[in-house]
Amino acid sequence: MRHEFPWLWKVETRRLLWLLGLTFAIVVTFQYIELPYAISSLFSSSKIPISRNSTSLLRDGEHQNVNLTPAMAPSFSLSNSTLTDPGGDDEEVEVDQIYDSSGNATSPAISPTAFPPLNPSPVKENATAPAASAKAPTALPDLKPSVVKENATAPVASAKAPAALPDLSPPPVKENVTMPTTSQGQRRNPTKTEVVRFVPEVKEKEKTPDSGVMSISEMSKQLRQNRISHNRLAKKPKWVTKPDLELLQAKYEIENAPIDDKDPLLYAPLYRNVSTFKRSYELMEKMLKVYVYKEGDRPIMHSPILRGIYASEGWFMKIMESNDNKFVTKDAAKAHLFYLPFSSRMLEVRLYVQDSHSHRNLIKYLKDYIDFISVKYPFWNRTSGADHFLAACHDWAPSETRKHFAKSIRALCNSDVKEGFIFGKDTSLPETFVRDPKKPLSNIGGKSASRRPLLAFFAGKPDHGYLRPILLSYWGNNKDPDLKIFGKLPRTKGNKNYLQFMKTSKYCICAKGFEVNSPRVVEAIFYDCVPVIISDNFVPPFFEVFNWESFALFVPEKDIPNLKKILMSIPERRYRQMQMRVKKVQKHFLWHVKPEKYDMFHMILHSVWFNRVFQISV
Repeated sequence: MRHEFPWLWKVETRRLLWLLGLTFAIVVTFQYIELPYAISSLFSSSKIPISRNSTSLLRDGEHQNVNLTPAMAPSFSLSNSTLTDPGGDDEEVEVDQIYDSSGNATSPAISPTAFPPLNPSPVKENATAPAASAKAPTALPDLKPSVVKENATAPVASAKAPAALPDLSPPPVKENVTMPTTSQGQRRNPTKTEVVRFVPEVKEKEKTPDSGVMSISEMSKQLRQNRISHNRLAKKPKWVTKPDLELLQAKYEIENAPIDDKDPLLYAPLYRNVSTFKRSYELMEKMLKVYVYKEGDRPIMHSPILRGIYASEGWFMKIMESNDNKFVTKDAAKAHLFYLPFSSRMLEVRLYVQDSHSHRNLIKYLKDYIDFISVKYPFWNRTSGADHFLAACHDWAPSETRKHFAKSIRALCNSDVKEGFIFGKDTSLPETFVRDPKKPLSNIGGKSASRRPLLAFFAGKPDHGYLRPILLSYWGNNKDPDLKIFGKLPRTKGNKNYLQFMKTSKYCICAKGFEVNSPRVVEAIFYDCVPVIISDNFVPPFFEVFNWESFALFVPEKDIPNLKKILMSIPERRYRQMQMRVKKVQKHFLWHVKPEKYDMFHMILHSVWFNRVFQISV
């Protein structure tokens, strides 16, 4: 044994060295194979799309040229109006204007410098804070809806309010809280309106077709299922408030609304259930109160953009923060909903770092804002944000709000089923292209059904997304005289060519670009043209209210080769019926300088209210 031991020791040593060498080789090989992918994933443009240089705010008196990426940047000249793509496209370079509380627009100018990333300071309790005038109010419970009865026949019953619950006092409002800053070491003046001189938009790297497509009927089924399941799974608020009980009462009355399909202002075939909608709208007008947070620095907060393709979030913000808004309350204890008044467009303009392919700092800014209000006030924590809502039209809004606003109601233009849109909680925000904020209804309407000689029309940039090249390859360049499918139209004053095609075509093609949403859907309705939506997994605006298939066509992307056959198969009588319904639904998709009953502002607010009512749980 004594003679064998040294030999065995040598064998074991060699085996150990061999194993160590093999392990080292495997590790090196693994790193050689995996590391490039890991690095590329960190800077993948599919995570944060960028097609143009980022934008900047500008100090007064600066007038410099803006360098756009040559491959993507359209030519333009600076003026006081929106610099639109000649085709009325949804990817225009635009001059956005920020409006102050009095409705005055700032003048445009240009700056080439990109903004540095915004690093909001962490929320601290023992720091100086802006004075808060709110009492120690209460907020509302976690959302998700229950079943809306499509054919409710029961008369309105004077339902008893739910049994009184113990009065649990909320924690007090904390005064000494620091607001996140918008630059290192200093705060901006929240009362001064900053000027956005030039705002080229940043678009996402194009996606590819997805085999998982949800049809409109499947979306409706999912909406019903979510309403049912929420009643079982909803998280109750930490304490119950009077507004919670009022929402429960409203829910009962809406579910048991009497049949009323004879209202001359509401054409029944347009709606899923006109009686339900009418009763819900009446109750909203009667009882809804919204608390609007005053905290937050301009221009990301409280700075509405009223021109261009992001106008929806801006117009909604402007009206919500107007002094004569009857839905707004300064007493948060009376609020059924809490509005977070930030601009997703200005968030990108102010914070996105050019060529960074990352929007972590944008997400961090929103998180810091939520941390701030949740420390200062008890409202957010009571329901985990379920009674809070936002309106955002930028393409990145779904990903930027998915995590930290998981329970909140999100009104999103980019309402993509595949990007986390939740039926019954989130709502689809109409994307509108406003050319003149002072006259948002200019050029409204079009020719009658009998005076529309063109079968269908589309014009738009061909390099925006994967779908348009397919559409143009089959039907572009006058391949069929009945289908006017173009790329960019030549520039004309006031986009007269584009408007003329919209006003004289039977069907207006609403083909997606980089994302599922497009301003053409609302444009088609605006010009009395039947929308033909070619965008898989797009949730159309006010989906919880409208029966979209009664006045619009949905063509799956895979059926583009059969587009003309599909359109020609629709009988003339059916077309005229749909066109008549487009004209009747039009009032719901209009912005008014002074809001009117059933208009766009009220419909957005109603969808938020409606989803909140059917998510209430105590």
